[in-house]
Amino acid sequence: MRFDEFYAERSTVVGAADDIPAFKAGVERLRQLAATVDDEPAKAQRYLEATERMLLEVTAPHSETVERAFDVLLRARRLPTGTPAEQRAHVESGIAEIARLADAAPTDDEREAALDMNSALLRVLERIEHR
Repeated sequence: MRFDEFYAERSTVVGAADDIPAFKAGVERLRQLAATVDDEPAKAQRYLEATERMLLEVTAPHSETVERAFDVLLRARRLPTGTPAEQRAHVESGIAEIARLADAAPTDDEREAALDMNSALLRVLERIEHR
């Protein structure tokens, strides 16, 4: 997929931001599409991250725990160059850090919001496995 196609899809998703279920489904679709952008993958990733931040802002409780978990998510998704085993270890470290943050969350809503971020990292692990 080319970046301009990805961007057009992102524009549609952002346009549906007032419909939370549609916005969530659209962001999920963008996560899958971003991995297929071949001409500007880093740019697609940045736009995906901005869109995910928008989704987080409209759906997750505002808290330090959620913000820290999201920062870990972003860091863990940026795969280092290296072997698949090194990349897996990097992502798994992020998953563990988010789980620790979630365990220390002051409310159940914050805990669930943080743990939801690990689903994105599990998809990254799947992509590493299928390369």
